[in-house]
Amino acid sequence: MTRTSATGSGRRPTTLLVIGDTRYTVEDGRWHTLVALSKQLDVWFAEFDRVVIAAHLQPGAPPPDHRCLDHQNIDFVPLRSAGGTGLRAKADVGLALLSWVRVLVPLMGRATAVHLRTPCNVTIAAIPLARVLSRNRYAIYADNWEPLGVEPVSYRIQRWMLRHFKGVVHAYAPPNEDLPAHIRPNVSPSFAESELEALIPDVTRRVDQLRADPAARRPLRICSVASFSVRKNQSAIIRAAAVLKQRGIPVQLRFAGSGATQAAARSLVADLGLGAEVEFLGQIGRDAVIALFAWADVNVLVGFAEGFGKVFLEGMALGCPAVCGPGRMQRAIIGAGARGRQADPSDPTDIADALEDLRNLPIDRQVEMVLACRAYVAGFTTEAFAHDIQDIIRRVWALPPPDPAGDLRR
Repeated sequence: MTRTSATGSGRRPTTLLVIGDTRYTVEDGRWHTLVALSKQLDVWFAEFDRVVIAAHLQPGAPPPDHRCLDHQNIDFVPLRSAGGTGLRAKADVGLALLSWVRVLVPLMGRATAVHLRTPCNVTIAAIPLARVLSRNRYAIYADNWEPLGVEPVSYRIQRWMLRHFKGVVHAYAPPNEDLPAHIRPNVSPSFAESELEALIPDVTRRVDQLRADPAARRPLRICSVASFSVRKNQSAIIRAAAVLKQRGIPVQLRFAGSGATQAAARSLVADLGLGAEVEFLGQIGRDAVIALFAWADVNVLVGFAEGFGKVFLEGMALGCPAVCGPGRMQRAIIGAGARGRQADPSDPTDIADALEDLRNLPIDRQVEMVLACRAYVAGFTTEAFAHDIQDIIRRVWALPPPDPAGDLRR
């Protein structure tokens, strides 16, 4: 990596070190990562002269759910991949930890600030290292902060370490949660204020359609956007659709995403005779996801444990209410019923009940829910997130802004 000893103003350049298992891609020399995450990182990267990313490099062209980062002041240090289930995979993680430590120690020693994206295998080592080696340290715990008993042991260990991190931690927790002083409730942004403004016509159309073509007089349109996994629990949504069909309620269910349990989900659809009702869209791009939320009456993700559930925020930007799983964070997202419903992920009938309840609400109540969704999202824009990050960097860490001459920016 190339280094410059001083900026145009004579001070040493500030360097942010980002560590995690996020997948990055590169095309024509420009770095890409997951769409919503890229917007968070753009906020961070704009505040430093240079950025070093220690993470996993995904081969090939950027997939549809990746976006080019706005700021390209980046040096990338690829980390060895390791993980999975079984004794061999666990042993491989143990060996990888040693290689990660050898890479991360010198990087931390040279960085002005360290940014950890937890929980993941890499941050098992990175959290204690940052506690010792970095004065300006930050971590985001991008899973459910509330213990639900279904998280991997490694996640619970990292949550415990972050309670003693003594650096700023962003956690997916409700605003009124009783947290240690260094832990801040956080909701990851998906939209800038201008992007929300651009979606107002879609919300207006939703309200008009509710009055002209209510779901109680046609098939209920359900979407679910997530990678397919046991934890995301798509099978329960399929079974809930079967329950609704048995009750005489017609449904259209569309899944976006791919993953380990997708083949099993397709088999379940065939077994339950839902081939005409369920559609698998696969991995789709940002515009197609927005169109899916605009189409849907309800956005459903009833996982066994969820961090924030960013897809709910994205759906609510178009006025689409949610059905979510357990936990205080999820309850806060749906506003204790003002913006959707909670359901038991282990009980398809309970999920079906939640969907039927939303379908049968009086139209005026459904309109209120659309407007409540929009109002909620307005509090979680990229601009609001940037204000919080600037408070950390300027007030807590007392770091200077990046060199205005821009000689270290690419």
